[in-house]
Amino acid sequence: MFATASGAITHLGSSSLLVPLSALYATALWRHHSAPLALRWLLALSLCLGVMVVLKLVGHGCGLPDFPLFPSLFAGDRFVSPSGHAAFATVFYGSVAALAARDARSVWLRIGLPLAAVALVLAIGASRVAVSAHSGAEVVAGLLIGGLSVLLFLWTSRKDGAPRLRVSPWLLGALALGLALLVHAGDPSFVEGTIRRVAYHFGSGAGLCELAGRVFPGARG
Repeated sequence: MFATASGAITHLGSSSLLVPLSALYATALWRHHSAPLALRWLLALSLCLGVMVVLKLVGHGCGLPDFPLFPSLFAGDRFVSPSGHAAFATVFYGSVAALAARDARSVWLRIGLPLAAVALVLAIGASRVAVSAHSGAEVVAGLLIGGLSVLLFLWTSRKDGAPRLRVSPWLLGALALGLALLVHAGDPSFVEGTIRRVAYHFGSGAGLCELAGRVFPGARG
């Protein structure tokens, strides 16, 4: 039961689910609110995912230094590939909830929506450890990168009004169906495997690891 629940929760951070949802959200912002707001959202999302790809390439190809925060808490934790699920979930659910809370008429919603997003993101991060996909340090790194991306989006869009988007029941049904398929059939995402193969390829040369050793002191150069 616990394994099934962890598997279901962890799929809520899968790129197979969040990439199409992000595309739909950006399209909705563009069509029903403003193009600049949609572009700011895509910028924050692209920055988050770009940083994650770079860290994963360096981690798999050359190795990352030990996680610099909370050394006593994460002593001995593996730190090779920061959690993309945690980062993607944070930037998506966090941005959507924070932006929706701006226009909420109820104080409870203005407080509850961000808190619900935080709870969901933390559950997704915990599930990555529970299914042995990542260490605690790798999950926290992903949460921090995603959180900083949310703050960037909120800061750049601070003068924009909140979009009034209606959630279609069809969209909720498609989300539930997609999650059910992921749980039943497994996550078809090939992102991590592709990054690993590319990292091994370029890590065998001197260029990537030499540069990594300069940018990340402690990495294998």
